[in-house]
Amino acid sequence: MATSVPVQTPASPHWSLEEYDRAIAAGVFGERRIELIGGALYEMPPMADPHAGALRYLNDLFVTTLGMGRVLCQTPIILPTDSEPEPDLAVAEAHSPPRPRADQVQLVIEITDEGRRRFDRGPKLEAYLVDEIPEIWIVDLLERAVLVYRGQVLVGRHAQGRGAELRAERVPEVGVDVDAVFRAARLSS
Repeated sequence: MATSVPVQTPASPHWSLEEYDRAIAAGVFGERRIELIGGALYEMPPMADPHAGALRYLNDLFVTTLGMGRVLCQTPIILPTDSEPEPDLAVAEAHSPPRPRADQVQLVIEITDEGRRRFDRGPKLEAYLVDEIPEIWIVDLLERAVLVYRGQVLVGRHAQGRGAELRAERVPEVGVDVDAVFRAARLSS
């Protein structure tokens, strides 16, 4: 009688920040949008119109108030756990390098939809929390709410239609009208 041998799936390689940056410089990924999270590579799906509308609104609001020097739109940030996510929007300290480190980032905003939700609210959020990004907002287009994390804890859920205005603790000069974000995404109440 033959015995069956279990088939094992090969382990995905663990990428360091240095290996990932060398691969990008060498053009290994071409035009594909790849993010490194916890040493693993993730390919990002194309951006749908609601996502693009919300991002445009938030980017315009933050840049108008803070200027371009502190606002990063889909720009990599460096996390010590072999992660180089590209948040939809981030606010860094003044005079930070083009790819700031976690300790130079004051706020991260991710806009999530059906194609990105499992990733944005899973491994990507975990990386931000583990590496102590002080404040993270998840604009969930499916839930029609903004989830606010501070100090690694979910501290608020602000639903569309409630007239909420958000201000990040380290970026109090920008007030974000939650309903306006969803209107920009063309998601009416």
